Amino acid sequence: MSEFLQEREEARRFFNRVVFVFPFIERSLFPEYRRALKKLDLDSNFTVLDLATGTGILAGAFAERGHPATGLDIAEKMLKRARRKFPDVEFKHFDLFELDRVETHSYDIVTMGYFLHGAPPAFRQLVLSRAARIARKYVLVFDYCCRGNWFVRFIEWIEGSHYNQFVETERKEEFAAAGLIVEKEINLSQYGSVWLCREK
Repeated sequence: MSEFLQEREEARRFFNRVVFVFPFIERSLFPEYRRALKKLDLDSNFTVLDLATGTGILAGAFAERGHPATGLDIAEKMLKRARRKFPDVEFKHFDLFELDRVETHSYDIVTMGYFLHGAPPAFRQLVLSRAARIARKYVLVFDYCCRGNWFVRFIEWIEGSHYNQFVETERKEEFAAAGLIVEKEINLSQYGSVWLCREK
C-alpha cells in the first residue's frame, strides 16, 4: 500500500509540473475522443465518471454529446485547467486509490483515457476491478494498442511510466482478470484504441 501511495504522490507532482504541455496533447486526443464517441453512439442520458481525467478532455467530449459527466484527478493544476475549459463538467480532486468510496453501480459509464499505461500492473487491476463495480453499463478504456514510434517511447520514458510492460500485456486478458468482457474494440489511430467493456 505504501508503494502505491508513494507512486501516486510522485504522479501528482509530475502532472502538476507538466500541465503546460497538455494543450499540445489535447490537439490530437480531443478529436480522437470525439470520433470514438460518435462511432460508439452511446445513449446521451448515460452518466459518466472519468477516472484520471487530467485536463478533462474525455469528460468534455462526453459533455458535448449531452452526457452528465464527472471527472476525477489527483493533480490540482490539471483540474484547474479542466474546470476552465469545461464548465459543464463536475471535476473533483480525488485519488483513484480510494475508488472503494464510490458506490456500486453509481454511474452508467466509467471511463479512462491514456491512464492505464502509466500505472503499475497491480494498480491497473485495482482501478479496473473497481471501475467494473462502479459502472452500471460499461467501462470504456482509451489507451495504446501497440508500441509507439520513437517520440511516443521518449515521452513515456520521461513520464517514468510502466509503458513497456503495458504494451506487452494482452488487453483482453487484463480486462478479464478485473471482471470485464470486451464488447467492442475500435482502432482509432496508428497506436491508439478504445475498448468498450462490461462486467462479466
